[in-house]
Amino acid sequence: MTPAGPLSEAVVLVTRPRDQAEALTDSLQQAGARVIELPTLDIEPLEIGPRQRALVLDLDQYAHVICVSPNAARLGLEVLADYWPQWPVQQQWAAVGPATGAAMSGWGLNLKVAQQGATSETLLDWPELQHLTGQRVLILRGDGGRETLAETLRRRGARVDYLELYRRIKPSADVTPLLQALQQQGLILTVTSGDGLRNLMAMVGEAVAQLQQCPLVVVSARLAQFAREQGFLDVWQANSPAASDMIQAITAIQQRE
Repeated sequence: MTPAGPLSEAVVLVTRPRDQAEALTDSLQQAGARVIELPTLDIEPLEIGPRQRALVLDLDQYAHVICVSPNAARLGLEVLADYWPQWPVQQQWAAVGPATGAAMSGWGLNLKVAQQGATSETLLDWPELQHLTGQRVLILRGDGGRETLAETLRRRGARVDYLELYRRIKPSADVTPLLQALQQQGLILTVTSGDGLRNLMAMVGEAVAQLQQCPLVVVSARLAQFAREQGFLDVWQANSPAASDMIQAITAIQQRE
């Protein structure tokens, strides 16, 4: 039985991949919410082929190594550690956000972590990334990520390479609990990526118009704009993907209603 709490009247859809949903789901349930878990993304590791292996073997040639997600950090460090039992000296590692930084902790890296709510572009304000002539930068990411970070670093003189470690795929999932909840009042959606939102819309099929009527909590201004372009009418931006910030936005929706 769901305990009483400040969100005891709320029904919240959590769409994060299963291995990333636990903190938010647990926090919501502790606040009294009924949670529907429906991962709209699965993370599929990519095979490390000859081109990727060459980048790994060149690790000591990079002045900066940037991880843009927890998945990139986890998968990338496991691959790199197989080839580098000792990390190259005088190499700066960077994490986009505390969750990525947490995935990189304990590896003995010279690590700098962007603050809560950061995006890849946040790193572009760092003093050490302003003048990069003659320096190489390695970005660990998923397949087909955004290009702004690399393009800007190249304009500043860097030679930038990608080590792509995973792809995001649409999972097979039972959407019946979500479709049932859409027939009732009070459902709040949470989405943390554009790919996840696209997949969610595809997964509900003909019920997409009902989905677009629900309050939607997102984690960035860019994602909020994308959601509005997709027809969502009631979009709320949390301060960050952290469970506490997501719950703060959900609470604001409940208090409004």
